Amino acid sequence: MPIELTTPFIISQILVIFSMVFDFLSFQFKSRKTTFLLFIISAILICIHYFLLNKITTWIIMIILIFRFITCYFTTDKKFMFLFFILNTFALIFSCTEIYDLIYYSWSTISLIGQFQENNKLMRKMMMIGTSFVIVYNFLIFTPMGVVLEILFLVSNFIWYYRFYIKKNKIS
Repeated sequence: MPIELTTPFIISQILVIFSMVFDFLSFQFKSRKTTFLLFIISAILICIHYFLLNKITTWIIMIILIFRFITCYFTTDKKFMFLFFILNTFALIFSCTEIYDLIYYSWSTISLIGQFQENNKLMRKMMMIGTSFVIVYNFLIFTPMGVVLEILFLVSNFIWYYRFYIKKNKIS
């Protein structure tokens, strides 16, 4: 399948470049609220990115994700985790058009569980695992900047984890 460098594709890649800044910053703060505020901004840009690529299931899951991040900003109540799991599952059932959508759904489920953890350390680990799925997904749908974004997000998460957990434990 030949790659078409259409205006929507180019704009989608530019939006991801902007979201990289917010994703990288999101894991450089220990404050949960600051992290989720930056996630919200990044998710809006990524959501538009997938819409421009005509990835409807992913776009719907991203819209749900924005609301999930807003919810996580205020609470880790597990009732909301189950609500968002149900919403994601319905989004997949009613809009799935490609086998790749299952990869994105898997990422969403893993990160969903992580985001509703009160333990920030566990949240970071779950998000690192989930991010690996999105790297594969973005590679398969050919969004080069999406792949770079998620690799940067994963590296940023490793840096944050090292700074706040590994390095801190070595000093203690």
